[in-house]
Amino acid sequence: MDGRDFDFWWGVEGAWVEEPNRRRSGWSGMVMVVLEGRRYYVKRQLNHRCYTLAHPFGWPTASREWQYLQRLQALRVGTPVGIFHGVRKAEEGVQAVVVTEELSGFADLAALEGLPAERKRLLAQAVGEQLGRVHREKLQHSSLYNKHVMAKPAGEGFEVALIDLEKMRPRLTAGMAARHDLEQLRRRQRTFDEAQWGILVDAHNRSFSGA
Repeated sequence: MDGRDFDFWWGVEGAWVEEPNRRRSGWSGMVMVVLEGRRYYVKRQLNHRCYTLAHPFGWPTASREWQYLQRLQALRVGTPVGIFHGVRKAEEGVQAVVVTEELSGFADLAALEGLPAERKRLLAQAVGEQLGRVHREKLQHSSLYNKHVMAKPAGEGFEVALIDLEKMRPRLTAGMAARHDLEQLRRRQRTFDEAQWGILVDAHNRSFSGA
């Protein structure tokens, strides 16, 4: 990756996978880039900020996503591999970039709806375990939809990864984080039936308690 600096990632051409989402005086969008046979996802932003107690004057959401990519990897929670992050001031405002590698072989929960029931039970267990590990650290994903939970077969079970971390934030208690995310995912998901969802919750609770 030598020589691939901010200018490179800001300007490299790719196919839009998320058209620029414009709000107020800023925007955020993502392109998929193929380099030397490998796929990278490049999120570019201009004046796209979040406001927190630690950053009362604003902080690029790309920077928040980068921080939590590193945090979850330290917790052994699956995420895309972070390749590059940078922020700079330009005439039109604050530009930010975060680059991740493609999660090769993974599919989101919606794409896995057709799995046999036994495989879904194993998938539910793997998802619950990973989410429990996140929530016991008082971290809330805040955008936990089907498309943000990725999985691929691994041995007899599944490997799970979380994506789109730009809304992740700490909560006062682990229970608050867990309650928000699980309720959000349950409302939106169609992959698991009631029994399989119960397996997910049981696995979450064991992981959440450190069992």
